[in-house]
Amino acid sequence: MSKITFSDISVKVIKLTFNSRFTLAKVCKKIPLIANVVDKLFFEDDDIQVLPRDSSIKTNNTVISEEITINMDVEVPENVMLPSIVLKNMIMKSKYHFIMDSCICRVSNDCKDYPKKLGCLFLGKGSKRISPKLGKAVSPEEAIEHVDKCQKTGLVHIIGRNKIDSVWLNTGPKEELLSICACCPCCCLWKMTPNLPENIGKNFSKMEGVELKLDKTICIGCGKCVKDICFVDAITVQNGKASIDMIKCRCCGRCAEICSSDALTIKMEKYGVKHSIKRVESLIDVKLE
Repeated sequence: MSKITFSDISVKVIKLTFNSRFTLAKVCKKIPLIANVVDKLFFEDDDIQVLPRDSSIKTNNTVISEEITINMDVEVPENVMLPSIVLKNMIMKSKYHFIMDSCICRVSNDCKDYPKKLGCLFLGKGSKRISPKLGKAVSPEEAIEHVDKCQKTGLVHIIGRNKIDSVWLNTGPKEELLSICACCPCCCLWKMTPNLPENIGKNFSKMEGVELKLDKTICIGCGKCVKDICFVDAITVQNGKASIDMIKCRCCGRCAEICSSDALTIKMEKYGVKHSIKRVESLIDVKLE
């Protein structure tokens, strides 16, 4: 009989309580004392950013191909601004890589639309402490292959320092773990963001230098960008035109991908890549040259 570990207990608790997170978020918003406790336990000093999907990015009105390839041993060219390159750059710099066997969010929510087996990728020293029952250590090349699979499946990557991961995975200091989640619009933990107190929700942000643009003159109000697309429900259709709540929006790019009239576009400034890497590279335990 195998010994029950902390991770075993954590997984059971998450599965049982996962869909009550919206209620807890609302309670935190109403009762500051509870919010302070929850923040201290699970979200303190979080810094998580949403990377828009590669195929949603436009620069100089030209869609950048998802198929572009680069030599990961050289500096990222300034004219290449695919968000996945941010991930691949960090993956190649890190000493440690761990892929989960499944996505705890999709498993807990019994997802019907996206693969449950495409789990989170973790970088940094803390990833060495994750239970082997939950996944495996991999090479940089395997980690990059995983990122590409997630992109092709339609998942959105969110990256950063996520204290709740260091807690339930028992990896030690949150400063030693970089979480790279592959999120779907139906099961993402952070769907609760609109219900959270502002001081917690603001730690979950869009990628720097990224902006969602809406051209209402060509929007046909079809509503494709609304139903089951935006995971924080930032888009509505009002008076026959799309409308964006920019406070809620995290610029994931799903709406821009699906927009048949090109009324919605994601644009990314060159400085965004450098700033995004700078925000999290301290967590990846950069390997020695």
